Parts: sequence; structure tokens; C-alpha cells
Amino acid sequence: MGNGFTLIEVLLVMGMFVIISSFGLLVSMESYRGATYHSDRDLLLALLQRARAQAINNLCYGSDCEDGKPHGVHIQPDKYILFQGAVYDAGDEMNSSFETDVNVTHSFNGDFIFTQLSATTSGPITITLSGESKTSEITVSPLGQISWTN
Repeated sequence: MGNGFTLIEVLLVMGMFVIISSFGLLVSMESYRGATYHSDRDLLLALLQRARAQAINNLCYGSDCEDGKPHGVHIQPDKYILFQGAVYDAGDEMNSSFETDVNVTHSFNGDFIFTQLSATTSGPITITLSGESKTSEITVSPLGQISWTN
């Protein structure tokens, strides 16, 4: 008898390694999807809070600004855009654009604007974000208060 492994033993060990590796890959992909979903939600929350703060502080960016302006977030399926003014202007060079994950969908597309100084809104708005088996709701009250669910 030799002192080596049989072909059956080597194949069994390799098979177990493949099964364990596949399980690890599956778990890591699910973690990645969850992380990108939470990243999208956190980005939208941060932009809404930033637009609100800029509206309250009566900020205005650019060389032609003399007085403050309302601020808002323009929500598209593939990006969020932070802007100043009463309406979103795609040509404004002061806009800040942020790419989003295409696997995360939004129930609201369009402009979300906070009024100058008071940061009030036109009414309560709820934005539902959906992704790989995850859902969050971001609600902004007429007074500009932002709340969300995980």
C-alpha cells in the first residue's frame, strides 16, 4: 500500500471546497447588494438634508447670485442632482450630480424643493426605495422634517 491519497478522496475534498466556496460567493453577493441599496438610500437622505440646510441658510452659489435661493434634489432613475432655484435647470453649472444603483427603484421622480429660509415643502411627500428584497420609505413633512425607515 502507498502513502498517498486516492482519486476518490481528492475529488471529495475538491467537491467540498467548491460547495463551500459557492456558498461564500452567494453570501458575499447578497451583502454587496444590501450595501449598495443602503448606500443609495443614505445618499438620497444626505442630499435631502443638505438641500434643506442650504435653503434654511439662504445660500446662493455662482457669480450672479445676490440673494439666497430655494434648494432641492432632482430625482431620476439613474441619478440624484442637488440644485438651487425654484425649478431644476439642467444647464446650471452649480448642480451636483450623483450616480445611483440601477437596481434601486424610486416611487418619486422629479423635483423636490425646500423653500428659501423656512425649508418648507409643498406638502408631505413619501419616497419609497426598493431593491433586492429591501424597501425603505423617506418622508418629508410640509415643515421640511425628514424621516425614514430602514
